[in-house]
Amino acid sequence: MKILFAIDGSECSKEAINTALKMRCSAGSELMVVSAVDFVDPLPSLEGVKKREIADLEKLVHDTVEKLGLTHPLAVVSGCVRDGYAVEEILASCHEWQPELLMLGSHGRTGVNFLLSGSVSRTMLQEAPCAVRIVRARSDEHSEKDIFNVVVALDDKENTKKLVDHILEFPWPQNTSFKCVHVVQELHQNFLSVQEIQPAETLAEHYNDLVKGSKDWLEIAAQSINNKFGQRLAKVDVLLGEPRKAILDLAKAWPADLILMGSHGRKGVEKAILGSVAESVAMHANCSVEVLRIKTAVKQKVHFIV
Repeated sequence: MKILFAIDGSECSKEAINTALKMRCSAGSELMVVSAVDFVDPLPSLEGVKKREIADLEKLVHDTVEKLGLTHPLAVVSGCVRDGYAVEEILASCHEWQPELLMLGSHGRTGVNFLLSGSVSRTMLQEAPCAVRIVRARSDEHSEKDIFNVVVALDDKENTKKLVDHILEFPWPQNTSFKCVHVVQELHQNFLSVQEIQPAETLAEHYNDLVKGSKDWLEIAAQSINNKFGQRLAKVDVLLGEPRKAILDLAKAWPADLILMGSHGRKGVEKAILGSVAESVAMHANCSVEVLRIKTAVKQKVHFIV
């Protein structure tokens, strides 16, 4: 797997590297560390500031590459400092190097320095051609005990394999546990009372079958993970309620260190209704969030001649 790390020395980007240091990278893995000076064509009076900033970032990248190289001797580790706006340079690195995953902090330094702000994270989620992980600090308890809990939010049976395959390829840290979940909209009692739509018994039976069916394909997904990483590391849960709230509530209660979910790349009205779940979770979660871009099948247009 190819993983790109966008760093700036902030606590969140340090957390991304700490996570990387605990990964178990096999031969053939490639890791790249990139940073950037987030201003272009400075005033002459700021030229010295820019040179010092570049020197600081070059040392940061060099030290990080050295740490990753020592920890992952079988992986190919490289790094670079780019001169330009953070958003543009991170995206350029993604398109040029073509990683499977981009990892970056949720907040960075301020001023003329490289800024990994919420707007940069949001832009990466929307425009990066690969999976994006927005890294946030873990709890002290989980860090001390080397616990890493992952909520795998699966939105439908058809796209489950793509997300599971991504999980199976990733070099997870030891002591990683997974909880595969699917959210079913809650069926309220007042809806069951609307006899004109369908008999209440039929609606209730259909709803129960939907919940049971969801658990069945979740079990298959969890079994694939357990077959690769060890029995009983992955468990399943069908949640009832509104997807955004249900996922965030579970992540807080477990608690999770990472929420992993897919985004279908919808646009326009469809994105406003459906595709915003991943972005909303990513922006409001207390833990790290990774979003995998899942291409949706394009429906063929059929023209009837009458």
